[in-house]
Amino acid sequence: MTIVQTGATVTPLEQKLDEVDSADLSAEWYAHAAKVLRGGDGGEHGLLLYKLVQRYANASRPVVVLDIGTARGFSAMTMARAMEDAGIAGHVHTVDIIDHQESLNWHAVKHEADDPLAGATVTRAEIWAKWFQEGGGITPITGRSADVLKKWDQGPINLAFLDGSHAYADVKRELTQLESLMDENGAIVVDDYHLGSTVVRIPSRLITAFAQRLRRVCEIAWPRMSKHVARFGAGNEYALVTYRLHGTRKAVAEFLAERPGQWSLEIIAMPSRGDYQGSDYSLAVLTRQQG
Repeated sequence: MTIVQTGATVTPLEQKLDEVDSADLSAEWYAHAAKVLRGGDGGEHGLLLYKLVQRYANASRPVVVLDIGTARGFSAMTMARAMEDAGIAGHVHTVDIIDHQESLNWHAVKHEADDPLAGATVTRAEIWAKWFQEGGGITPITGRSADVLKKWDQGPINLAFLDGSHAYADVKRELTQLESLMDENGAIVVDDYHLGSTVVRIPSRLITAFAQRLRRVCEIAWPRMSKHVARFGAGNEYALVTYRLHGTRKAVAEFLAERPGQWSLEIIAMPSRGDYQGSDYSLAVLTRQQG
């Protein structure tokens, strides 16, 4: 466990999963959902969301879950699965600017070659109908989060997951709007809380992209140098840097600073994979301070 400048603890995902006293997501179901809904690209955060839905359930009324940034629906589907597995009454409301009936080619370069949706142009509704019965516990909402939260009438939110726009202004607005909508014992989980950095205001991702392209050139024109260049980006995005001011991180920091003593922050570090290293991708979990 480490401490960052905000004073928050940083807990590795595996440790946090052990600490949360609720059921584990089926490895078979997780692998299936990650393949179909993420193209095989990660999805480790779903393991924690699954447990948090059960942890923050309120026995006196149905659970209300808000998911901002639906995409294919991996996070929403995982949280709906958590309620189904635990026999918890409740519903997931998931928000995206992409309509549920809009046909898209969901395959991206970062996804695995055997992505079931590679080359296919389908709607999110069609994906869910074909592969997931849990979709019945989810209501897709088309629109921008600011507009949805302004009109929210679904009751206190037990768990909110923010994974839409990662721009500072949008995340700050979402946090501010959510403050009065959350159950007093609920939690806000913010995705892509980076602990990385910039070099002279150049985002480290751009440095990495440049280094990777340079490495490919060296492999052809100057093979002996390729292994040295590889250290600057092929496997570790943050090898060059020590601090990064990311929009999500800035929004969370300001939200907390404006409410001293009211909210607690815990940072959950995701496992390293591919170009994502430990400091590259984390979740920020915000809960109200009790007492």
